[in-house]
Amino acid sequence: MTKVTRSVQYRYLDRDRAQIGEKKLDQVLLEALKETRDSDVIGKKVRARIADLNQSGQLTVWNGLQGFETGTVIAGELVLYRQGFDIPAIEERLDGEGNRFDLVRFQTDGKSKPIEGAAYFAVIGDHVGIIQSNAVTGRWLERYFTWLLKDATSIIDGESVIALSARIGFDPKDMARAGPAKALTLHANPDIPSETTDTLSSSRTFRAKRKGKGATVVEILKLMGLDGDAIESIKADIPTGGSLEGDFLVFIKQGNNRKQISVGTMDYAFRNAEPGDIDIERKGSSVRNNLQTFSEPVRVQETPIGLDPNDAIERIIGVLHMWNKNGIVNLGPTE
Repeated sequence: MTKVTRSVQYRYLDRDRAQIGEKKLDQVLLEALKETRDSDVIGKKVRARIADLNQSGQLTVWNGLQGFETGTVIAGELVLYRQGFDIPAIEERLDGEGNRFDLVRFQTDGKSKPIEGAAYFAVIGDHVGIIQSNAVTGRWLERYFTWLLKDATSIIDGESVIALSARIGFDPKDMARAGPAKALTLHANPDIPSETTDTLSSSRTFRAKRKGKGATVVEILKLMGLDGDAIESIKADIPTGGSLEGDFLVFIKQGNNRKQISVGTMDYAFRNAEPGDIDIERKGSSVRNNLQTFSEPVRVQETPIGLDPNDAIERIIGVLHMWNKNGIVNLGPTE
């Protein structure tokens, strides 16, 4: 098997939002896995771990569960897949003598279902390591854990949610991680006239289009109460090859003074942000385009159908223990 480079991202439980008392995240996950769903012990039957998080027919399953039976690190792969499809297809018959291939309906067999993406994760205490994919991110893992603990079981309730904050940092050659912020500049997704899409070269523009997430400038202008005629007038001024960009300054004010935005708030609010999404202003300095979540590159075995789950999880656990040894995180004396 070949090996590819992937990034182990760090996340930690936001305990205020989880409201699980003195227990750690891995403890409440283990409690949930011991409960039953439709007469199946959740930790023993994979069918009991299937969730329809969007109520859309796209299904998510905690596959390859590790640590439930052995009492070791709770880990696994989170797979997003969809129901089968029924599409037009051409029936290629290279051994035939005919002058035409038949057109048919191609259907999956009902058991094999297309995978949208997968993430691999391990949980030690309140600490989580995750190798994400484009379709299955830390945000999706949060939603699955919340479903497992609130909907599939009743370990958390009310307004409690599982939120996994990132440790926000910066490129060390520019600025070390340092305290709260005075203000944040958020970059909205650009609005791009369709006839000029192919001429744009901004990396942030292309990423915004590819990711398809976040509000555009026009959407934010609408929320601010700008009427349709005014917006159309602005859009009409966009030249060929141009785009409508918007930066929005966010700060906290008390009287005439700005108040600081805490590190914890930034870790939570921007846990799914990417470089270029946000600029951070601190006293005497400003950080642009190099926002980073704490991560570590690893080499993982790749199979014809994706990463090798066992190898990916082993790498994640190894990184968590390395961070613990180096004093970057504290996994605790018994974890």
